[in-house]
Amino acid sequence: MNTNLFDKAFPFTGMFHKQADALEAAVKQLEIILRDFSAVPDKCVRISALMSEGDQVGREIERELSLTFLQPLDREDIRELNRTFQRALQAIGAVSSRLGLYGFSEIQKGAAAQTACLAEMTAEIAPLLEVFVREGNGAARFERARKLKREADMFLLVGLGEMYESAGAGMDRVLEALKWSQIYDRLEEVASCLEHVLNVIERIILKKV
Repeated sequence: MNTNLFDKAFPFTGMFHKQADALEAAVKQLEIILRDFSAVPDKCVRISALMSEGDQVGREIERELSLTFLQPLDREDIRELNRTFQRALQAIGAVSSRLGLYGFSEIQKGAAAQTACLAEMTAEIAPLLEVFVREGNGAARFERARKLKREADMFLLVGLGEMYESAGAGMDRVLEALKWSQIYDRLEEVASCLEHVLNVIERIILKKV
């Protein structure tokens, strides 16, 4: 692989940092919502704005790709990383829209804990992008991110178990449980998308070293 693929002579690293910043801020907003349900519509609007920022950067990356000479494999690496960032932002948007729509009265502790793990996991992405332009393979950060993913999966299972145990027989409680199951489902999708972002970054780095 061309070791200068993410050199400062090319704009891609800076663009991916913008996407990483938007992704980290969006997950942080989810974490804030799941700690405090006040002003949820305003927080959801902020997530929508961050999604728009990510989409704009994604279009800039595609435009730059059309103007820059790269080997086909290098081009595909950039395009795939761009797509994984966009999918992750879309997955966050799916959680946000449901949190804004469902009007929950209580916060599920499992969902809050899971989202906190995802926020920490996302915070590892920007430092790993720096490995593109310096020595190293980011192994410790990848291991930490995978540990956080395992913790998020654990909180998902615990949260679902506690939710169904407390659902009761009343129709309102059953409906509340169904709504939360959709939130947990979308949070699991966010976790998978973040893991995919990290996997693509790791593959690119391993080609470089």
